[in-house]
Amino acid sequence: MGMLERIKKRQWDGLKDFVESLEVTGASQRQMIMLNGILEDPLFMRWVTKNLKTFNDFLQLSGDEIDAVVRANDAMLGVIAKALPIENTDELQKYSTCFPRVFGKLKDEVSYLSSVSQGEKESAQYFVMRAVRKLQKEEAIQGFHWQLPPQEIFFEKPAVKEGKITLTFEDGTIAAEGEVLKSKRIGLWRHYYDNGRLLAEGNYQEGVKTGPWTFNYGNGDNRAQGKYTADMRNGIWKEWDRQGQMKETEWKEGKKV
Repeated sequence: MGMLERIKKRQWDGLKDFVESLEVTGASQRQMIMLNGILEDPLFMRWVTKNLKTFNDFLQLSGDEIDAVVRANDAMLGVIAKALPIENTDELQKYSTCFPRVFGKLKDEVSYLSSVSQGEKESAQYFVMRAVRKLQKEEAIQGFHWQLPPQEIFFEKPAVKEGKITLTFEDGTIAAEGEVLKSKRIGLWRHYYDNGRLLAEGNYQEGVKTGPWTFNYGNGDNRAQGKYTADMRNGIWKEWDRQGQMKETEWKEGKKV
């Protein structure tokens, strides 16, 4: 069963829970989950992407709604102090309009901090995002709005059981193309961005990724290259950042060594 099948069975509730889980997942793991999801069902993942929020989106809420989040937990202001994307107190002033009623207290909280690791910062941001989503469910804030897809997004179209198949985006642009046998992907498949550029290409065997695969960014630059064994990364993978810097990572059964 594909990663998204159980999620889609729950329709809008499944979509919401999946989005919220991604918002509190580490950046590298979230990227991998998103990429695997796009290969499996690009249409569904477009709606996931539309709804994903970050700590920066929290900072765009109105002053009243940010106050509601601050009041949600006695320790929240200290958590926000850790979560802010700043290196020192001099950078704090640019956020004064976000916290008009508690900026003085926030400044004190930041001054108490000695240093905050990237991991601590991310954990603090996730804590805030959980609080925001909880208040959204309670209708205590209105700044976050769900963009819900039409119901047919959750249901598979009649499957081609054998032969060539082409998946398309809503506008008809090709999202993926390859072959299936007994309703499972086989052989070479190519996956595309909605701008027509190649996202990924590689082979499937009985529905799972196998052998060499390559991934690209939306502008065509290299993103990753390596091998899969039974849908799991194995061996040395090359990965490029947005600036073109490459690093090699060893994987074993889907986990970094």
